[in-house]
Amino acid sequence: MKKRLLGDEGILTPYLYLLPHAIFFSIFAFYPVFKGFWISLHKWDVLSGERTFVGLKNYIDLFLVRNVPAQYYWEALWNTIQFVFYSVPFLVGIALILALLVNSVSKGKGFFRTVFFLPTAMTVSVVAVIWRWIFNYESGLLNYILYSLFKIKNIPWLTQQPGAWISIVVTTIWWTVGWNMIYFIIGLQNIPEELYEAAKIDGANWWQSFRYVTLPSLKPIALFVSITTIIASFNLFGQPQLMTGGGPGRSTVTVMLHIYNEGFGTNLRMGSASAMAYLTALIMMIITFLQVRFFTRNE
Repeated sequence: MKKRLLGDEGILTPYLYLLPHAIFFSIFAFYPVFKGFWISLHKWDVLSGERTFVGLKNYIDLFLVRNVPAQYYWEALWNTIQFVFYSVPFLVGIALILALLVNSVSKGKGFFRTVFFLPTAMTVSVVAVIWRWIFNYESGLLNYILYSLFKIKNIPWLTQQPGAWISIVVTTIWWTVGWNMIYFIIGLQNIPEELYEAAKIDGANWWQSFRYVTLPSLKPIALFVSITTIIASFNLFGQPQLMTGGGPGRSTVTVMLHIYNEGFGTNLRMGSASAMAYLTALIMMIITFLQVRFFTRNE
C-alpha cells in the first residue's frame, strides 16, 4: 500500500514534488490575495490602528459621485487608460518592426538583439533619472538639440501637457520595447520556411507574404504580447512618480500611483486602497477577457 502511494509510480509522488512550490506559492501569492481582500472590508487606518469591519463600504464609496477620494480614483484610472491608448500601439508596433528588421539581417543579429534589449536590464529609477535629464526644461539634452538645430525655444516637457505624456510614453517605449521584440523574433523564427516558399510560388509579393503568412502565424504571439503589454501599462508607476510627480496638476497620476498614495503615502487608508486595487484588478481581467475574445473570435 505504501509503495502504491509513495513509490516511483505512486499516486502521491508527483504531488510531493510539487509540495515545496505549492507551500511557497501559497505563502507569497494566495495569502496576500486573501489578506488584501480582508483589509478591503475594513476601515484600516495605519496611523490610528483602527481595524473596523465595514463590509463592502469601501467598494460602494468608489461609486459615490460626491466622494472626493472616489473622484480621484476614477480620474487616475482615466489617466491610466489614456496611457494604455498612447503607449500600447507603439510598444506592439515598434516591437514588430524591430523584430522584422533584426530577423531580416544576415549578420549581426545577436548584436542588434542585445542593443535593443539592453535597456530592459535597467531599473525604473535609473531609466527615469536618465530621461528626466533628457527632458529637463533648463539643461535637458532634447531642448539643447532642438534649439541648436532648429532654434526652437525650450519646451516644458515634464511640467505641461501634452509634453508630460509624451515624455512618459517615449521613456516607456525605449525601456520596455525590447521584451516584445524578443517575443516577436521567436515567433518569426518558428514560422516554417515552406509557407513563404509556397507563397512565392503562388506569386505573392513581400506585402502579401507578410499579410497572409507572417501576421496569421504571429497571432498567438501577438495575443500574448498585447495582453502582457496592457497589463504592464496598467501597472505604470515609477515613470510618473519619478519624472513628473503626477503633474502637471494630477494629469499623470496613474491608478497605481494613486493607490500607493492612498495606502502608503499621504492618506494611509489601507482599506480604501485595497478596495481600489481589487476593483482595478477586476477591470484588467475584463479587458483581458475581451482581448482574448477579439483575437480568437474567428477560431
